[in-house]
Amino acid sequence: MTEFELGGRKFKIGKINAFKQFHLVRRLAPILADMLPAVGDLQKLSKKQQEEFDQTAKILAPVLTGFSKLSDQDSEFVLYGLLSCVEVQLGNSWSKVSTESMLMIQDLELPSLLQIAARSFMSNLSSFFLTLPAVSPGAK
Repeated sequence: MTEFELGGRKFKIGKINAFKQFHLVRRLAPILADMLPAVGDLQKLSKKQQEEFDQTAKILAPVLTGFSKLSDQDSEFVLYGLLSCVEVQLGNSWSKVSTESMLMIQDLELPSLLQIAARSFMSNLSSFFLTLPAVSPGAK
């Protein structure tokens, strides 16, 4: 599990199962071309840099552009899917940030929600991008 702190709260990201990952990537397919350069740039950072650098700064613009192309239903599916594996520490226990269709932490603001979703995306789906061929076989 990946743990991080945001806005004075501790969060941890679990794994999204492979079928859910497939459906998330399928929904994101129309915007993946916009996101690939940003994801590649983040992969070049050292671990320390990744922790210090606000990861969403590099991908926020293409993600927002991409999300603008998705329907409300697909956007919510992606966000809830990415948030469904994230927990927040409340006192001595951990609680889910969301279910598949509802936020469980009502005081999250949009910038925090997007940063958490971006971290979940990187934690759960970055391996998908690492396995893509650099150049498609038919390209010259």
